[in-house]
Amino acid sequence: MSDPARIFDPSRWRVSAIIPAYNRADFLHETICALLAQTSPPHEIIVVDDGSTDGTKAVVAKFGDAVRYERIENSGAPVARNVGAAMATGDWLWFCDSDDLWRPEYLAQVRRIAETPPHPQFIFGNFQLVRNGDWETGTKFATAPKGFWEAIASQKVEGGAIFTEPLYPHILKFQPIFHSTIVMAKSLFEAIGGYEAKFARTASEDFEFTLRCVAKAPIGMIETPLVGIRRHDGNYSANQLSNLLGEVKILQYAKAHHDVGTRYAAEIDAQIRERNAQALELAFTKGDYQGVRSLAAAVGGTRLNFKQRLKAFLAALPAPVRTPLVALAGRAASSGPGRDDR
Repeated sequence: MSDPARIFDPSRWRVSAIIPAYNRADFLHETICALLAQTSPPHEIIVVDDGSTDGTKAVVAKFGDAVRYERIENSGAPVARNVGAAMATGDWLWFCDSDDLWRPEYLAQVRRIAETPPHPQFIFGNFQLVRNGDWETGTKFATAPKGFWEAIASQKVEGGAIFTEPLYPHILKFQPIFHSTIVMAKSLFEAIGGYEAKFARTASEDFEFTLRCVAKAPIGMIETPLVGIRRHDGNYSANQLSNLLGEVKILQYAKAHHDVGTRYAAEIDAQIRERNAQALELAFTKGDYQGVRSLAAAVGGTRLNFKQRLKAFLAALPAPVRTPLVALAGRAASSGPGRDDR
């Protein structure tokens, strides 16, 4: 027998698009236009201005009653999204970053997935990067490790799939879910407790929320890339080192506080070590030797590969000794064997 809570009710397909915006006057107009152009339009569009100091408010005002506007003191995207969710009068929430884009058929495809038994309450989609107005040909899903999608129990549906097992342990290793692709039942949002405000200033802040969203099945996925994620100088997510360190902080929190944290403790620990090791490499490249020493200790010397141990060793040397050795190592690497020489 079907779960009554999962029966799709067409009369309750009212989607509130929520846009947290901070100094996005340059991109916000095009973002709102992409939402208004949906063939299956959202029930409402809500812009939560997170204390902008540019012309964000004026951009929204041009749309008149088509867009609801709320200004808050600068608090970070998670807080702004929670405010938008509290304002929402729809039964579904669509979390849209203020600089992203969507093909006109995106929300219609989301509905088709939601209408399909077992009626997932959390749906995400594939996307392409947009640089200088151009949509790149590659897609996020295509970058998944070999066998990633096949390893997840699912049923195929038109345009995508419905996963019949939790994605939590899978996205620890590869995270294909970006915020501007997420549409979810408001009841699910409320059940998991919304966004954790403590991560408002943490890079990759949305990762913690996404983990809680996919801790239970079913989960819907749209395979066709219908979302455009902009890449530009203002992207907070452009700093890879900050992202890795943010993810480590989130994973540590997840292990201690998520309902399934104990069940997936071994997987979480492995990913914490992996991210710390990657962060070590980036910290060394940036010349953050104190960071290298800290990260090497967090990973454990026996878990580092040879190159990582060498970098940790160099980072521990006094600066007058370390500087010429680092320069020498850099010259050796640049003049060494080709990349295909293993």
